[in-house]
Amino acid sequence: MAGLQENDLIHIVNGSHLRAPRAGDKKLSRITSQDELKLGIIRREENRWNRISVVLPAISDEAALRLKLRKTPGLDSELLPVVKVSHRESPATIFAPDNFQLYFTETNSRPAQLHLRMAQLLPGKTVGGTFIIATEDGQTAFETEGGFDRDHKPSIFRRSKSPEWEPIQVELQLLLSEEGQRKIKEEFRVAEEAYEREFKDFKFDEKRTDKAYQERNKERLKQIAAMERINAELMRVEQNHQRLLRRQEQLANPASISGRNSRQLTDQSRKAIRALYTGLTPEQQEIVRKSVVSHRTPAFLNEAGLLQLEETGFAKWEIKLKRASQGWKWYDAPVNQQQLKLLRDIISSDNVTVHHASVPGQKFTVSAAQREQMKIVLDVFFEQGGKVQ
Repeated sequence: MAGLQENDLIHIVNGSHLRAPRAGDKKLSRITSQDELKLGIIRREENRWNRISVVLPAISDEAALRLKLRKTPGLDSELLPVVKVSHRESPATIFAPDNFQLYFTETNSRPAQLHLRMAQLLPGKTVGGTFIIATEDGQTAFETEGGFDRDHKPSIFRRSKSPEWEPIQVELQLLLSEEGQRKIKEEFRVAEEAYEREFKDFKFDEKRTDKAYQERNKERLKQIAAMERINAELMRVEQNHQRLLRRQEQLANPASISGRNSRQLTDQSRKAIRALYTGLTPEQQEIVRKSVVSHRTPAFLNEAGLLQLEETGFAKWEIKLKRASQGWKWYDAPVNQQQLKLLRDIISSDNVTVHHASVPGQKFTVSAAQREQMKIVLDVFFEQGGKVQ
């Protein structure tokens, strides 16, 4: 909020000159969000050191709580824009060890919705089942989302509304194809202008044999060959683009598709997919690009790549299938009115454990930090007018 930059030196906090970093920590620990904060900063700019003064006014307790949350854009089950609001210190992905958290979603078309999320890695355990949450008041079961059927084929429980990957993949491939066409056309334009500039007045004469002329002609032919290669690449990309458009049309026609490829994208969904992609960082765009050009999404990714891809909000269905095969069990669903009392019990209890019914001996404890994060999310949700159905 103060607009601090890397390598800034804070040397004054509310009038006190700091002699060491520990003195700054001690001073800041006594300042709350209800206090005005004045910082004296030394910043290197160009070839000089500048002294900068920053004043942050006091803020309300509600505003201070909101600052503890992060907002992550994504797509909902209907592939429309959604913002996930979660605690800054909670995992950004489902598949984090002993994950247990609350978050809520905000959309333009529906009221904010509160969600409970939990996950545990149990390698070798391919059965479905339930998570058991034990508090001081008793136990409650939650049905997990992923598992394996009897034939050991990945399956997602029917209540899951995660969209199939191919329609999204085709939409992203079209977007990347458009970007590729623009780059190739620009490359051709630059090459063409260079050719016109250098050889506009060049007259070909097959009878000339002098070395200077022959070298000049050789360079001209080299540039023509380069333009021909660029043009051939453009034709290839445009042909692939037409193929993608035909596949997009097929996926939009219920009569021509069946089974898993039954997801139809609306124009609004397509805009949302493109907006989400363009809002990613260059690193995130690269991991998505690698995924959409692979027909083995996300089999080629290592653990870090899987987490990065999950953070982008794309390939949810394929990621869940991959995670189920690794032995992950998870629950991620909206909170109903009956579960609200349990959440309050969890937040207020000193001892809360979670385990999967198939492995009762492998429990994890919901930590005090996790319970505090849940309380903050719940308080902000209701402070902003949220309601649980």
